[in-house]
Amino acid sequence: MQFIDHTPQLKLSKRRVCSLFLGWQSSYIAEFALNYSKQKGKGPSTKEEQRQVLEDQLQSDIPPFCILPPKPSHDVASRHREVAEITQQLKELKSANENNLSYLYISGNPGSGKSQLAGLVAKQFFDEIKEIPSAVAASFVMTLNAKSPDTLLESFVSFARHLKCPEYAVTNTVNSKDLKTDEKITNLKTLVSIKIKLYTSWLLVVDNVTSISRVHGHLPESGNDQWLRGQLLITTQDTASIPLTSSFIQHISVSKGMEPRDASSLLAKLSGIANSEIEKVPQALDYQPLALASAATYVRQVRHNKATSNFGWNDFLRKLDTDQRSTTEAILAETNPSYPNTMTAVITLAVEEQMTSDKVIDHTFRFLYLYAPQPLSLDIVINYILNVDEEIKDKEMISMRIQRCSLLLFEEEETAVYIRVHQVVHDVINTVITDLPEIQRLQVVNSAVSSFTLFIVKNQSEDWDDLDSLINSKHIVPHLITLVIKMEYLCSKQNISQVIQSGIFNIQCYPHDCQTFGQICIKHCEFNAAKKYFYIALQFLQLSDAYTDVQVADAYFYIGNVHIHLGELQQAKEYHDRALAIRLKKLGPEHVDVAATYSNLGTAHNDLGELQQAKEYHDRALAIRLKKLGPEHVDVAATYSNLGTVHNHLGELQQAKEYHDRALAIGLKKLGPEHVHIATIYNNLGNVHTNLGELQQAKEYHDRALAIRLKKLGPEHVDVAATYSSLGTVHSNLGELQQAKEYHDRVLAILLKKLGPEYVHVATTYNNLGIVHRKLGELQQAKKYHDRALAIFLKKLGPEHVHVANTYSNLGTVHNDLGELLQAKEYHDRALAIILKKLGPEYVHVAATYNNLGIVHRKLGELQQAKKYHDRALAIFLKKLGPEHVHVANTYSNLGTVHNDLGELLQAKEYHDRALAIILKKLGPEHVHVATAYSKLGAVHSKLGELLQAKQYYDRALAIFLKKFGPEHVNVTAVQHNIFTLMQRIQEVAVFMCTLFDMRKNTFF
Repeated sequence: MQFIDHTPQLKLSKRRVCSLFLGWQSSYIAEFALNYSKQKGKGPSTKEEQRQVLEDQLQSDIPPFCILPPKPSHDVASRHREVAEITQQLKELKSANENNLSYLYISGNPGSGKSQLAGLVAKQFFDEIKEIPSAVAASFVMTLNAKSPDTLLESFVSFARHLKCPEYAVTNTVNSKDLKTDEKITNLKTLVSIKIKLYTSWLLVVDNVTSISRVHGHLPESGNDQWLRGQLLITTQDTASIPLTSSFIQHISVSKGMEPRDASSLLAKLSGIANSEIEKVPQALDYQPLALASAATYVRQVRHNKATSNFGWNDFLRKLDTDQRSTTEAILAETNPSYPNTMTAVITLAVEEQMTSDKVIDHTFRFLYLYAPQPLSLDIVINYILNVDEEIKDKEMISMRIQRCSLLLFEEEETAVYIRVHQVVHDVINTVITDLPEIQRLQVVNSAVSSFTLFIVKNQSEDWDDLDSLINSKHIVPHLITLVIKMEYLCSKQNISQVIQSGIFNIQCYPHDCQTFGQICIKHCEFNAAKKYFYIALQFLQLSDAYTDVQVADAYFYIGNVHIHLGELQQAKEYHDRALAIRLKKLGPEHVDVAATYSNLGTAHNDLGELQQAKEYHDRALAIRLKKLGPEHVDVAATYSNLGTVHNHLGELQQAKEYHDRALAIGLKKLGPEHVHIATIYNNLGNVHTNLGELQQAKEYHDRALAIRLKKLGPEHVDVAATYSSLGTVHSNLGELQQAKEYHDRVLAILLKKLGPEYVHVATTYNNLGIVHRKLGELQQAKKYHDRALAIFLKKLGPEHVHVANTYSNLGTVHNDLGELLQAKEYHDRALAIILKKLGPEYVHVAATYNNLGIVHRKLGELQQAKKYHDRALAIFLKKLGPEHVHVANTYSNLGTVHNDLGELLQAKEYHDRALAIILKKLGPEHVHVATAYSKLGAVHSKLGELLQAKQYYDRALAIFLKKFGPEHVNVTAVQHNIFTLMQRIQEVAVFMCTLFDMRKNTFF
């Protein structure tokens, strides 16, 4: 590879240049013609005649012409912004080099539209000249196809003829058997140069330059006086050989592709389809013109077939996702004579050529085989090359060579440079490297792991294992995900023993490296990738004698941890039990690693609904950590937080709040107010306050948690989803149902993307959405969500988990609202059986289930049974939550309704008054529960004959329901019906009173 430098020559005066040129021109023409006449025996007989003929021909005609790069068989995008940018660069070069040659290079990968852009720029150049009559006569645009020596020769022949050079000189040169192709080009260039000086303005497009060093000798030299008034526009993928920029050389890269709007417009124009589906296609094709044209041609052709006439852009994207890209490219290649190769084919040729000609690029592509198309730190690639090739030691040279490769894209930030490749380049690299022998691919994997580890070690200050530093490691995660897929294949159970015996891998470090990568993946919620890393580490540990039992315990611990995150709780428990057994034996009962294992076992049992067992493990962890770490260590705070969560689930809310408050005090002191662990504590406190019925306080905590998590973790982290879920529950309890639905929809989108459709937190979100839809009166939709939740919970947690019980309870409530009372009773009975078994008879969820059963029995007309259930619920709620909790208020309300149905109206009114007082205090005057209380009091007063008081309550209820739900909600309809019935009664009473008054009046008189 050579770097070509255009060095300006000594400048001469204009008069001197003309004198020298004319003298040289006469002698050259005579000599040129004489040589040919001797060789061929043709042309004028004497030297003077020959000179005169040629000179006359030379001077007589300098026609304007415009020869552009060949157009493809389809329309092209106008690309106004890029054309304007390149044109402006040309103008600036011309202004700075008015009487000297200047060069503008357009570089880019194959298929990036270099030739099309050059053609558009050249056309605009000539169009602008045509508007100046005095200039157009002495101007031209010419295109030289420099793809190969033969194409370049053909272009020079055309060039000479358009310049009206002597035809016999052109023909004799081309037909000469004594001259090689390069010599013919040199002769034609000399012939052409004679007439170039006569033009005052010209642009020479040198297109398809595959090797700048090869064509450089055939291009005009910057110091040649005959080429002073023009410019060269050179398109090439040989970025490595482009000279450094200067006052007369500039360089523009178009590798990034088209502008998004231009790309969508091109797709719509060529395919004939313009709809919203088109928006994702340009990005999927990296905005590359050739790929876009291929896609549009393919879709249009497929739609011509009746059987596939509805084929659309989403169908096309699915083909890309299933590795059918080459199929979609074939039609354009078969019908486009100006570019008969597919995008994949030309990229393959470029990749193979660059890997063959440059060791640095060869190593770079081997490395990129393991990683995703997203940006990757250049430092990691350099580490890899230094690690894999002892002959290459110059980091700066490596960096320079990589950054001058046209197939690579670069993004610069303040502290680092990142490289990436287009998807098609990534796919081609994968294909090329996959064909290498397995031993070579293993060597690539080993060196890649080492280079990644070195990068992490060098950046240790960023604390890769800290959740609060998530943003610093975000850029490496896509590559860790891709890497582990390749590692998993190469280090499969069938191959792992051979891999270890091969000696390629650094056995001492490999498990630790994998665990480090797994921990980073966990922080970014890429749990499946983390799980693969941890299992690969375990395989190495189990098949080598070089490791200790404690290291194996660490592997079990990491695997158990990731199973907790994945909701695979029995497996989590199994691996933590294994880790605990080894750690107790090897480290003793008071080691902090034993405490960490107790803590994770506590979390697993908590998620399994085994709350007393969870509490026991967290208590053990707390005792060790207090003794070993002291009362203000962050791990102690974490244990307080875990205990708070267990007590919250047990319904022991004041105890829960106390633990979370302790955790918060330590966290704020040790970590500061914006650490993600503080956000976790805020979220936990918000959940406790929600269960306490203190909804505004809960919302405030969740808002704080959300602000920190969005800032530290980004909008798509599962912890952000957890906060959205908590906020959704708060808004649901506040009666702000549309807002609640919006939050839960956000949660579902994040969890489905990050975790997949069968994760237990997805099921929880389905339940939450079901609750909101039920409150909105959309009962079938609610039932659908609860059914989805139940299917996941049964599959993941088994039939006796408390989450299953809660889902049964939710389904029971929906069936109750649908009037399917026996089905509702069956679901609530199932829920009660599970909760009593798992939590005991005094748990708040037991009380909630008693309430639900009481409602069903009341609707079934079994009022004494209903009253019994509500009395049980009230006793538990009063004991566990205190006399002013909203659950107590709801139970009072339920008891009031039962007493109303029993005809015990004063007792009913008393219960409803108690409920109203609590709800007003806890939820405010415009909550839907307040409206419900007003409605029930209206019914009682109606039965008591206090009709005006009843109407007043109904009116209050209607105003709130209308504001919260809109005019078509079932609650609005129900209250309006009650008001209508009440007004009829009031009217009847009024008529009766009038009649009675008339009767008395007549009697009196």
